[in-house]
Amino acid sequence: MDDLKEETSREASPALPRYVQLSELGRQAFQRYGARGDLKDLDDCIESMRTAANLIPDDNLAKPGVLTNLGMALGMRFKRSRRLPDLEEAIVTLSLAEARIPDSLVEKLNCLYNLAFSLQLRFECLSHLPDLEEAISLHTRAVSLMPDGHPNKPSEFNELGLCLLDRFAHVENVDDLESAIAMFTCAVEFTPDMHPRKLALLTNLGKALHTRFERVGKFEDLEEAISYRTRATELMPDGFPDKPLLLANLGKLLHARFVHTQNSENLEETISIFTRAVESVPDSHPRKCSLLIDLGNSLQTRYDREDALEDLERAITLYTLAVTLTSDNDPDRPLRLNNLATALNARFKRLGDLEDLNNAVIRQTRAVALAADSNGNKRSMLVHFGELLHTQFQHTGNQENLDEAIAAYTRAVKLIPLDDDSLELRILNDLFNALRVRFERLDRVEDLDEAIVLCSRMVELMPDSHTQISATLNVLGGLLGVRFRRVGNSEDIEKSITVLTRAAELTPDGSAEKPSKLLNLGTALLAKFRSQVGGLEDLEEAIALQARAVALTPDGHPEKPLLLNNLSLSFGTRFDRAGSLEDIEEAIVLQTRVVELTPDSHTSKPGRLHNLSTSLQARFYRVGNFDDVEKAIILQTHAVGLTPDDHPEKRAQLDNLGIVLSLRFKYAGNIEDIEKAIDLQTRAVELTSDGHPEKFSALENLAISLQTRFEHTRNLNDLNKAIALHARAIELTSDTHPQKPGVLSSLSSALDLRQASTNNVADLHEAIALRTRAIEILPDAHPQRAMILHNLGHLLCTRLQLLDAREDDWVRAMQTFKAALHEKSGLPMERLRAGVDYVNLISHPLSTASLKTDLLQVHKRILDLVPQVIWLGHDIRRRYEEVVKMGAIGNRAAADAIAAGDHVLALEWLESSRTVVWAQVLQLRSPLDELRQHNPQLAEDLHRVSQALQFASEPTANLLLDASTRPEESLETQAKSSYSLALEYEKLMTQIKELDGFENFLQPKTLSQLKGACQSGPVVLISVDHSRCDALILYHPGEVTHVPLPNFSYDQAKRLQKQVWSILDVKHLRDRFRDSSNNQSQDEVEDRGPRPPGWKREENPMRTVLAELWTCIVKPIIEIISTLTATTRNLNGGLPQITWCPTGPLVFLPLHAAGIYSKDDERPAQNHIMDLAVSSYTPTLEALLKPRTRMVRTDHYPKILVVSQPDTPGYRPLAATELEAAYVLSIFGQSTDVLESADGTVDAVLSGMANHDWVHLACHGMQSTQDPTKSAFALYDGRLALSALMSRSLPCAELAVLSACQTATGDERLPEEAVHLAAGMLNVGYRSVIGTMWSIYDSSAPVVASKFYEVMSQQVAAGEELQPAYALHEATKALREEYGAEDFVRWVPFVHYGI
Repeated sequence: MDDLKEETSREASPALPRYVQLSELGRQAFQRYGARGDLKDLDDCIESMRTAANLIPDDNLAKPGVLTNLGMALGMRFKRSRRLPDLEEAIVTLSLAEARIPDSLVEKLNCLYNLAFSLQLRFECLSHLPDLEEAISLHTRAVSLMPDGHPNKPSEFNELGLCLLDRFAHVENVDDLESAIAMFTCAVEFTPDMHPRKLALLTNLGKALHTRFERVGKFEDLEEAISYRTRATELMPDGFPDKPLLLANLGKLLHARFVHTQNSENLEETISIFTRAVESVPDSHPRKCSLLIDLGNSLQTRYDREDALEDLERAITLYTLAVTLTSDNDPDRPLRLNNLATALNARFKRLGDLEDLNNAVIRQTRAVALAADSNGNKRSMLVHFGELLHTQFQHTGNQENLDEAIAAYTRAVKLIPLDDDSLELRILNDLFNALRVRFERLDRVEDLDEAIVLCSRMVELMPDSHTQISATLNVLGGLLGVRFRRVGNSEDIEKSITVLTRAAELTPDGSAEKPSKLLNLGTALLAKFRSQVGGLEDLEEAIALQARAVALTPDGHPEKPLLLNNLSLSFGTRFDRAGSLEDIEEAIVLQTRVVELTPDSHTSKPGRLHNLSTSLQARFYRVGNFDDVEKAIILQTHAVGLTPDDHPEKRAQLDNLGIVLSLRFKYAGNIEDIEKAIDLQTRAVELTSDGHPEKFSALENLAISLQTRFEHTRNLNDLNKAIALHARAIELTSDTHPQKPGVLSSLSSALDLRQASTNNVADLHEAIALRTRAIEILPDAHPQRAMILHNLGHLLCTRLQLLDAREDDWVRAMQTFKAALHEKSGLPMERLRAGVDYVNLISHPLSTASLKTDLLQVHKRILDLVPQVIWLGHDIRRRYEEVVKMGAIGNRAAADAIAAGDHVLALEWLESSRTVVWAQVLQLRSPLDELRQHNPQLAEDLHRVSQALQFASEPTANLLLDASTRPEESLETQAKSSYSLALEYEKLMTQIKELDGFENFLQPKTLSQLKGACQSGPVVLISVDHSRCDALILYHPGEVTHVPLPNFSYDQAKRLQKQVWSILDVKHLRDRFRDSSNNQSQDEVEDRGPRPPGWKREENPMRTVLAELWTCIVKPIIEIISTLTATTRNLNGGLPQITWCPTGPLVFLPLHAAGIYSKDDERPAQNHIMDLAVSSYTPTLEALLKPRTRMVRTDHYPKILVVSQPDTPGYRPLAATELEAAYVLSIFGQSTDVLESADGTVDAVLSGMANHDWVHLACHGMQSTQDPTKSAFALYDGRLALSALMSRSLPCAELAVLSACQTATGDERLPEEAVHLAAGMLNVGYRSVIGTMWSIYDSSAPVVASKFYEVMSQQVAAGEELQPAYALHEATKALREEYGAEDFVRWVPFVHYGI
């Protein structure tokens, strides 16, 4: 370089100044750099120019040029070395030059351009916006100084446009973008097409227009951008090195147009352009990989749109090639691996080949590993990696996949920029979902905690206007509720309700999401109530919200079953709390609908089957319909079958199936049920982790089943295991847990059982302590309080017996029984039994007078419970079963009222507690005239419901229809109908009783309403109770007289009843029989004939029975009646009529035949009731209150229907029935219609009964001891059962003569219910009924019929008041005279009921 300088010096003119020489040297070195590109030349240039600039005087006109050249050289070296001092010096130098050059000089433009360009370079390095601002200012000055025809003006427009575009990118001032487009447009317009810079100018204009399209959305900008880029591409010949880049950029614009228009043609054009670009370069080209990716992306877009698998296959091929061509150290390799993984995942979703998913995970794993955290795509790669792993977990169940997904999402969260809230929301949501899945799978509270933190953060990031704020709040509220149920922190449920309330408020009423928000809020309120943190108002609000959610959701909506299910659970909870049958009915109706709407393939089907099964069990406990248990087992078995073994709810499904099988065992006694129940519940316990909140429940249920098996097998090992399990369950249950009282009670029961087996008093003490603690924990008005109080009372009574009358136990027992009776939310039967126990305990020696004064009030409460126990919603058979369980509570109440001297109250209680079921049937038929005048709508509603209930209560009513027209209803449907009708009936009754003047509407009658029953003579009610026996005589004008019966007792009545039945058994008058041609069941008693001959009079034990009845009962009563003045009426100037209304076992004894009978049939006068009075019977006083006007006939003979069945198919012939029919026909002639043999069908008889005043049934009759309502008359084509008569009403009927056997027998288990055919005929409308207490002789019936109708015809002819009782009295007298008084079994069974 020194030699070169020397040679150059020699060549330079010695006359030139040094700075001129140096400037020239610098110029020459710059030319050499331009020719050779050697940086040493550029360094020499700068050194010479810098020295020259320092030497040249400031006022020298050449100095600006030297400075300009120096600045240009420094800028050139910066571009090579990227040394910032060069750029800084260049800017300073050019600034000095620009300041010295006048605007008029052409050099000014060059200086301005280079200074602006240097400032642009420094802005690119330092992002210092003032540099860009100054560059724009300089370019603007240059443009203004440059004439329009100047050859560099287009370039200046272009540079100014680029600067403005850069400033827009940083400041986002649209004015800059508009100005940039204007500059680029000018540049393009001023540049001819063949100019070499035309391509660049078109490209820049297209870029600016595309930018404005992305910012403003003006589609015309995109179209213009495509147009300019297309022109640029067309101007560049194929084979030009930059042609692939131009094609790629054009392809991106075309893809943007497709995204905007969704026009397939635009996408096709995009793919075509990208294909040209890929095909135009070899694999070695540096742009090849990016072009492959662009084409692959477009093909995948078309696959997503058109689902053409070949597009996806081709995209995968392109992505694979791009990855292959990319080295591991290439910064683009991670993103290209990511693209390949995305495509492989898409193919997995399409074809389901797990190998694709696994390969996608492998590629994404490599992509994530290669990408540095500083890589702008690292975050999205991690998110995609998490999604792939989560998908892999869903298909393989490999827990490691889910764990790795959560780790990937967690890493992605850490890479989120601080100010990018929307991005943070998206990634947090992915992480949150994965954590929620892991919690649901592993039940780890830590995952739940973290999910709640993430969801809370998401809520913080969202303004109220965010589209997802309501949904996110909804999820957060749900998670807080889950944690509350899991951990039990009350703060969580309060926060949950607050959050869910906000979610509901932010959701408009018309939104499709509104129902789900209301549902979740209701669920949270329900959880709060169940936990005892909340009150009843929370439950009510939950039901209201859930009901509103259901109402807002149209039928057919996929979420409708979920909404219905949750509403049903709330009704079930309210039933558990308040005990309203209406709630459990509503729950079952809703859950049945939910199950029907849910296919077996639905993941929620097992849980919904479980819910319905549980509700049916709850209804069984309340209502007692065993069909509910059977159906619950079917449903729960189905639920278990649908639940995978590894499902977290499998344990609950197994447990509940065990519960319902154990329940069936208790009632059906099949040992296989309890064995299977224990096996299932043992599995449930094993599947429930120790930390699980339901562990205590699983232990408890297994313990109860073991306890149940012990009660069957008496294997003490079962009981000891049960006690241990109960104790462990108690340890796991906090005192605030709603199930704690039940768990304590269960252990108490088990200890009581063990005490009874081992006589270990310590167990009894602990059992009492546990029950006491349970009561202390249980809130007031809880449905279980009555049961636990009642059981505690029994435990105290047990200790009272074992430990010699501890007074404190007696006092506590009395208090608990009374408290249980007053628990309005308890089961009615439980309360009633507690009241009965209180009454029984009050007779204990420790009882005080003050307690006994409270006795009648207790009885009143007990009797008030009867309609709830004998509920209208049950069918009639079930109601009779409840009567049996209830016992003779009315007799005991009457006995205590008599003891207290309140005879009127005793009479009213006896009346109201008898024939309860018949009273309900008749109540449904009560005339509503007065109510109709006051409130027609209520009267009409009550009439409608009463008729429907009457029909629904009679399941055999439809048997009268032809099979082809009979409606098909399942037992469940029938039961549901009955329950719903009963609830509606109760509601209507409540509304009616709220009306003025209707407070006692259809209530039991008082004496003032009953006194008309004694119009025909005194009515004698006989109370037979274990404590005492008494008679109450109701006589004209409505007075009541008490007759104590100290010489008679309940046990005596039972003994006499057994004696009579034993006599009848000997005589074969109660025998059951089977005939090869009949279809009778063994529970039906033989009817009239044949009778074994030759029984001996001297061996007749009936005499002693009748004598004892006379001495102990009838005679004392007759003596009192005879003292009553003007109380009796004589029949036809003869004997007075007495109507008997016995109770207890006395209803089966013939009071009407009581007397002292001698063997020779000679008897002292006045020692037989038949010599002193005509006897009638009545089941109740109310039965005697029927109008009597039709009992007097002056205008015509009665219309009589005679049914004669001499040869009923399947039964023994009854030849004498034809004789009976002949007698009636001969006496009454044309007013008699006869249905004989085949004419006597069920339909014909029922129709005839509706059209005739009298009916005479001469046929077989039978009393069913298993189901009293099946007691029936045997007609030619079937049976006319009592159940069918109960659904009939014949208000014009007068007289029914039941010349059949056992028509007034009744049921030993139901002595107070008068469940026999005679009472049935009385209650369906007949004023008088002739019946039989046991089977009669076939030969006796014509004798009785002949005399009876002879007397009745005389009464009709004379126009007298008809007296069927007197006619029967004369008929039996004739029978007695013909066969002898000692033939008691022949004449005694004939009895009269009614008026």
